[in-house]
Amino acid sequence: MMRCFKRMIAALLGVVLLAGCWDYQGLGEQTIVAGIAVDWAEDGEGFRLTFEVVDLLGGEGGQFGSILLTTTGETLAEAVYDAHTRLRSPIYLGVAEVVIVGRGFAEEVGIEGIVNYLMRDRYAQNSLRIVVSSTETAAELFGPAAAGDDDGEEQGAAKQQRMLLSQALSESLDPRRGATDAPMAFEIYHSLNRGTSDLALPVVSSSEVEDIPFELEGLAIFEGDRMVRTLPEEDMAVYLLVTSGVRDRVFSVEMGDERAVVAVRDSRARTDFSLEDGVLRFFLDIHVRADVVQVPDGWGEVDQLALRELEAEVGRVIAEQVVSLVWRLGDEGHDIFGFADVVRSRDVRLWENIAADWQMWFRSSEVEPQVSVRIAHTGMMR
Repeated sequence: MMRCFKRMIAALLGVVLLAGCWDYQGLGEQTIVAGIAVDWAEDGEGFRLTFEVVDLLGGEGGQFGSILLTTTGETLAEAVYDAHTRLRSPIYLGVAEVVIVGRGFAEEVGIEGIVNYLMRDRYAQNSLRIVVSSTETAAELFGPAAAGDDDGEEQGAAKQQRMLLSQALSESLDPRRGATDAPMAFEIYHSLNRGTSDLALPVVSSSEVEDIPFELEGLAIFEGDRMVRTLPEEDMAVYLLVTSGVRDRVFSVEMGDERAVVAVRDSRARTDFSLEDGVLRFFLDIHVRADVVQVPDGWGEVDQLALRELEAEVGRVIAEQVVSLVWRLGDEGHDIFGFADVVRSRDVRLWENIAADWQMWFRSSEVEPQVSVRIAHTGMMR
């Protein structure tokens, strides 16, 4: 038995050595970061970072708590190094799920430096997501203490919290919950380097609903890496229909003097294009699966004929909303729908010819949505 045990230990040591784990650091030797808020320093020069550090012992009800730590530096790297020196242990971003960028920072500085730093960090996940705060500073979303040091503690002092807010924010961005499309860090990195379609990131704010710390307020639209405007939450469902798909969104349809309400359970879309007679056209093939939430009061039994009529009307309304949104943003030159990416990926030579004048081509382009709706369940209420 002892000989067998020694052989197992030797095998495990061999695996460790072959894996190159000579610089391994234990859990207690690292500071585990769940999320980061990025803002301007209070004097307007440099960076102000708020780290939400995992507190393995400070939570309630079997959950992890967190400790907030604020650092500053003339550069992002200096602000991170400041955290290293204060905590006397390396910052570990391997489990961090979200970076919140203050609205003011996103508008005045941009996010390229943040994205580049995250992509260079050897531990940061490529799946880490970046969002924009609806407030001027991102630290406000971590609570009053993080935002302003109202308790009189010195800058950089740690403040304990009873819940892990970064985890709650990450869960609210889960696409399976139908909330929004939140691109991952590597997707943002490639989007900024391609310089084709415009970037759109979720805008989040603190929620007044108990047990729901955050809520979505729409999308931040970027030109290059700087935020230039927001898309309100009521337009997000239409945006998602064109891009990544919708889950659990409600649409109201006027049918004469009556109204029907359907819940879109899921959708998928495909975009194609053509260039004929100097006109660039985008064809959107959108498939929607929905349930009826409310049928018009005047309807009797919902038969197959009535269902087909309702499906056609829902498809028509969605198509009108898609065209309206594309035209509104097109007038401003904001291509958040990935149209430029489609042209570039399908016809590189054409893209090389029109890339320099893409704004002009996009503004004058036409969009033709074809929406197919299938209602799966009916008769929930009248």
